[in-house]
Amino acid sequence: MPKAPQPKTLETQPIALAWQPESRRHFAVGCVDGRVEIHSTKQAQPLARVWHGDRGAASAVAWSGGLCAGFGDGAVCCWDTNGGAKAWKAKGRGDKVTAMLSTRGLLAVGDDGGRIALRDARLSGDRGPAISTQPHADYVSGLCAIRDEVLVSAGADGVLAAMDLRKSLKSIGETDPFEDELLSCCVTPHSVVAGTATGPLLVWSRKDLNKEPSVVASEHDSVEALVAVQDVVLTGTGDGVVRAYEEGEDASLTDIGGIGAHGGFPVEVLAKTSGDELVASLSHDNVVRFFDTTSAGAVKQMLAEESDSSDDSDDSDKPKKKKAKKETFFDGL
Repeated sequence: MPKAPQPKTLETQPIALAWQPESRRHFAVGCVDGRVEIHSTKQAQPLARVWHGDRGAASAVAWSGGLCAGFGDGAVCCWDTNGGAKAWKAKGRGDKVTAMLSTRGLLAVGDDGGRIALRDARLSGDRGPAISTQPHADYVSGLCAIRDEVLVSAGADGVLAAMDLRKSLKSIGETDPFEDELLSCCVTPHSVVAGTATGPLLVWSRKDLNKEPSVVASEHDSVEALVAVQDVVLTGTGDGVVRAYEEGEDASLTDIGGIGAHGGFPVEVLAKTSGDELVASLSHDNVVRFFDTTSAGAVKQMLAEESDSSDDSDDSDKPKKKKAKKETFFDGL
């Protein structure tokens, strides 16, 4: 079984990470001081520094027709990594880029104002107006996709929204707003999962997405990051621990323990390779940590012992909704 690379310490704090497609060695990071760099798990120094400018923090990165980065001033830039030249740049509205996702050759960008823009990153030249929508009243905290057809967004306003990628981000539905902030989201083979600011996970079964989500109670801190690897969901929490949850065919999640930690610093980013072989995590300690996720068995081998978990939760554990709405989430999906 392949081993995970050794942790890698960077010169400055990385706050965004994306693996190069089809690679389990090369990845890009965006840093708090505005740097955008390409690294290798095999080398101490960066392979390339693509950008170090005055646009604010490089708060999001993604590979989409090149290496793309979103910045604190709302701008989005993309570089041709073969030559290092800037392929295109799009000015933002001044709101910090908070999330990016590459899917179907398209680049989805969420910002601090709750807007989502969709661009075809394969085109060259400066970007004209993008397709955009505003599903959230607060910042977009996470983006994920179902079958590369439906874009799902989590917002700090407590709403999970769904948009059709094939129909110019036409709204499919949204949840009633929860009082708890949603900080992350991911899609698994059986469910859609959202992480909350107070710790519980909200889980919608993909067999019936219009039903109310089940709540996986947790005594852990806020769920800052989520990533799904086969039938295992990894969470990055505010107490600095990366935890694993095993998914059942009924979309249930069972806490099977912690697989690593960042010394008490919040784990704010989890990113997987395109082949699901590795997951990288980021925190405030300037260290990139790696986890072997070639199989659920590999994840379980990282556990010193299974953590005791409880599936029981009472109503006090469940995030409350602000108000009822007539529509149900994912109507028509």
